[in-house]
Amino acid sequence: MYELDCSTVFPGCERVIRADSPAGVIRRAVAQANALGIERVTPSMLDSMREKMIERPETADRAA
Repeated sequence: MYELDCSTVFPGCERVIRADSPAGVIRRAVAQANALGIERVTPSMLDSMREKMIERPETADRAA
């Protein structure tokens, strides 16, 4: 499980984005940026997303 605290990349965002892969987190983060009114996600924003993304271990309740 991968996770990104959206506020570390997009000021004012209050979501924590989770997905099974880094690509999934990036896709969801770009969609969230668009929802926040950010029309163009720059390469530096993508780099920031990759740097600030963390990997979390799977939890038992998620596997159930």
